[in-house]
Amino acid sequence: MDGKILVATDGSETGNRAVDAAAELSAKLGHDLCIVHVLMHGRATEDWMRMAEAEHLIEHVAQQTGRAVGRDPSSLGNYFARIEDDANAALVVRIVGDEIQARSKTRAIEIGACNVTTRSCVGDYADQILDAADAEKPTMIVLGSRGLGRTRGALLGSVSQKVLHHAKCTVVVVR
Repeated sequence: MDGKILVATDGSETGNRAVDAAAELSAKLGHDLCIVHVLMHGRATEDWMRMAEAEHLIEHVAQQTGRAVGRDPSSLGNYFARIEDDANAALVVRIVGDEIQARSKTRAIEIGACNVTTRSCVGDYADQILDAADAEKPTMIVLGSRGLGRTRGALLGSVSQKVLHHAKCTVVVVR
């Protein structure tokens, strides 16, 4: 059966569950899978630290940038606080985004997803996911109910809520 599934992930635990669910659906339905990640430029340091600690992405960033960083949270905060100019911040954002996509693609392939591709975007999360859906023409969008933020909505996160209301295809929200 022809079709495509688009899954959005931010590298969080909920985002990883969305990738897993989308990969399982891709494998069972025989649909191609496109993984979308919206780059986190401009996010608060606390969100960076929470994601980096949870996913061990800081080690990858340190290797890629040559900047050593300790494992304690204050050191992670200091690391991100040292990113002073837009060029360095953009580099770190790109490295983290590439690693999120690579890990997500590996997860999806291991689960058995078909023809896995990745796509990165910059801008408003929901708008970029919807724009990617317009370009990719999926039969289904899969995303997590909440990402990195703590107060993004009472029941659903604001991103998933906006995508759910504006998408032109089936939307599956993973908790």
